[in-house]
Amino acid sequence: MKALVYTAPKTVELMEMEEPNIQSDTQVKVKIYGSGICGTDLNVIKGKIFANKGTVIGHEGVGTVVEVGKWVRSVSVGDRVIVDPTQACGVCHYCRKSQFCYCENFEDHQVGMTIHGTFAEYYVGEEKYMYKIPNAMSWETAMLIEPLGCVLNTFLKAEIKPSDSVVVLGSGAIGSLCQLISKRLGRLTVGTEPDDYRRNFASNIADYVFDPADMSIESILALNDNRKFDIVVDCVGNQLHTALELIGKGGRIIPMGYNDQYEVSIRPTDFINNGVNIIGKVAVHQIVGMALEFAQSIPELEGLITSKVALEHYEQAFNETMGYHMRTGDPLPMTSVKSILVC
Repeated sequence: MKALVYTAPKTVELMEMEEPNIQSDTQVKVKIYGSGICGTDLNVIKGKIFANKGTVIGHEGVGTVVEVGKWVRSVSVGDRVIVDPTQACGVCHYCRKSQFCYCENFEDHQVGMTIHGTFAEYYVGEEKYMYKIPNAMSWETAMLIEPLGCVLNTFLKAEIKPSDSVVVLGSGAIGSLCQLISKRLGRLTVGTEPDDYRRNFASNIADYVFDPADMSIESILALNDNRKFDIVVDCVGNQLHTALELIGKGGRIIPMGYNDQYEVSIRPTDFINNGVNIIGKVAVHQIVGMALEFAQSIPELEGLITSKVALEHYEQAFNETMGYHMRTGDPLPMTSVKSILVC
């Protein structure tokens, strides 16, 4: 089968691999239709996140069941399914408390990083990580369910209310998804984005979108009756200092972007005096089922996918979402917010 494989630091290659087979009575074999390109995949290519050499990358996969183990009951051959990539050992201290993303053995269970992922023609995994796709849902919408789960979980943990004002820093795929959900659940949604293409795209979602170069704190506060905001989401990974300037008393800051080189100084007394919380539970979602149900009321969700590319043309798909050539590093214009690879 064709598969996109991590072969060396900052290097992936399309390769022929042996087709996976069911190894236990509780496993399911899926013919992959396609997978969304996540910021995590981009960070693997950029060298910011570790992956095992020889591992098939990708984790936002959907497809059709082609074989099931004899003890599988919840899905059948022919069913369309989503693969839940939040997998864990199930027996450590944190798994016993249903905190699977804190699994003490999590490194051994990361789909697309330490175990084979879904940028391939076939995937084999446990039944408990398979969710049936509703008949009326498109493949494209289904590929957004996993990131939707992350975003939905985060806003629920932040206890968003209909009266809340929200700033989303960054308007890439996750930022745009945050803006879409904020529009559904909150009162006012403001976005930021330096790239012209993405900023124009986000302007069709958020109430207001700013170029950070042209933005002042005062200009954003003016949109909220000169009050600071209830929720600030950093979807870039290096904007927590901006979030601290924009957050109001009793507010919640959500770091969602990934950048382990970024640091920011804080004064604990500011958090104590102003009642500000930082919500650091974005990855602990385990709510694919809830996200599936919620997605059925959001017909505009599919519109977040801006490019659909065949697996063999993966370089095109990565280049158009990164803003530079994945092999040469040469700058390129952004031409997609959310790209998917189809087999």
